[in-house]
Amino acid sequence: MYACLHRSGSGPEEQQRLVELAYAFAPVVEIVDPETVLFPITGLRRLIGEPPQIAAEIARRGSERGIHAQLAIARTPDTAILAAKHLPGVTLIPPGREVEVLESIPIERISLPPKLLEVLQSWGIHTIGEFAALPLAGLAERLGPAAVELYLQVHGRLHRPLRVQRPEPEYVEEQDLEEPLHTLEPLLFLLGQMLQQLCSRLCANFLAAGQVGLELQLERGLTYHRTIELAMPQAESKPLLKLLQLALETHPPSAPIRKVRLWLRPVQPRTVQEGLFYPPAPEPQKLQLTLARLAKLVGSEQVGSPELLNTHRPDAFRLRPFAPPRFSPSQLPASPVAAALRRFRPPLPARVSCQEGRPHHVAARRITGMVLEAAGPWRSSGDWWAETRWARDEWDVALTSGGTYRIYQELASKQWFVDGVYD
Repeated sequence: MYACLHRSGSGPEEQQRLVELAYAFAPVVEIVDPETVLFPITGLRRLIGEPPQIAAEIARRGSERGIHAQLAIARTPDTAILAAKHLPGVTLIPPGREVEVLESIPIERISLPPKLLEVLQSWGIHTIGEFAALPLAGLAERLGPAAVELYLQVHGRLHRPLRVQRPEPEYVEEQDLEEPLHTLEPLLFLLGQMLQQLCSRLCANFLAAGQVGLELQLERGLTYHRTIELAMPQAESKPLLKLLQLALETHPPSAPIRKVRLWLRPVQPRTVQEGLFYPPAPEPQKLQLTLARLAKLVGSEQVGSPELLNTHRPDAFRLRPFAPPRFSPSQLPASPVAAALRRFRPPLPARVSCQEGRPHHVAARRITGMVLEAAGPWRSSGDWWAETRWARDEWDVALTSGGTYRIYQELASKQWFVDGVYD
C-alpha cells in the first residue's frame, strides 16, 4: 500500500514541509513533483492500524504542521498519485475497486501525449470510467504503450519500485536571541544545547562531524565567522564545545551577539585499529583539543603537519592541517635507508680550509677535525628570480674526530656551514 500527498501551488518551503511529513511515516520517499510526494505505508499497520487509521494520523500530523493537502491511499504507486492529484480531501481505494473510485476523473486532466488524448476524445472517451471499459488488447494494438500504462494505472495493476530521492540532511541549529549576549558564559551554555541536538542527530545516522561552523550575528550589522576543521571526525558534544570555547577565547566577537547559527559537516566516522603489541595511544577525541590549545599558545599558523614543496630548495615546506595517518606503521611500505642525516637548525657557521679545491680541515662549534674522506661537490641552485633564491656546493666529509657531516658553501657569500651529522 502507498500514500500520496498533493498540495497545489506549493513553494520551496511548503514542499520541504511536505517531504518532512512524508519522512515522519516512511524511511523512503519519492518526490513525484514539487507538489506531490509518495511513500509506502505497509509497515505502519502494526504501529497505527488499517488504512483508515493511517490516513487519519497522516491528516492529523499534517494539520499540526499547517499542511492541508490532498491524500490518497492505494495498492499501487501510480494509482495513489492519480487519486491524490485529481480527487479532493482524503481518498481510500480498496484493492480491486480502483475504477469505481477514479471513474469520474476527466481524461483531459491527466498528463497524456497530445495525440493519444486527441484520439480518445474523438472516440467519445471523456472520463476514466469510460476509458477503463475499453478492452486492453485493442488499446495495445491501436494506441500503444502509453494507453496500456494508463489502463494498468486505473485498474491498480501497474507495480513498480519507488524512485527514491533522499535529500541530504542539514545539521544546522539557529537561535534568535531576545536580549544580546555580552559575555562568553551564556553563549557557551547555548552552544552546548545546540551541539547536543546536532550530535544526537549525527549518531542516529551513524555519522560524525568533520567540520564545525559558527556564525554570530552581532550588533551594528557585524557578522562573526569561525570554522574548525577536525583532525579526527567525532560526534561527542563536549569536545566540540571545548573547541568552540578555545576559538572564541582566542578570537572573541567584537560586539554583543543577536543571533547564533551553528552547523556540522557530516562525514563517515573513522575507527583506529591499533596493533596488539603497540603501546597505548591517547584517545583520538583528545587530539583536536591538544591542537587547539597549541594553536592558542603559538598561533594557528604555527601548528600543523609539514608538507614538502615541489622544489629542491633546502628546508622548503609548508604547514597543512594535521590529520592522523589512515594506515598503521606495519601497513606502510618499508624504504631502505643507508644513513639518516640529523640536521642542525640553524646550520652551524664553520671555518673550512681547502687543498686542491677539496675540504681539508673543518672547525665549528663542538666540531673540529681533519678531513679523512670527502665526497662532492654537489651544486644546488634555483629560484634566481625570487627572494628565496639559493646556490651552494655540498660535501659529505668524514673527520678525524669520528663523525661524518654534511657541509656546504654559499656561493654568493663564500661562507661555509655544517648542515648536519649522519647517524
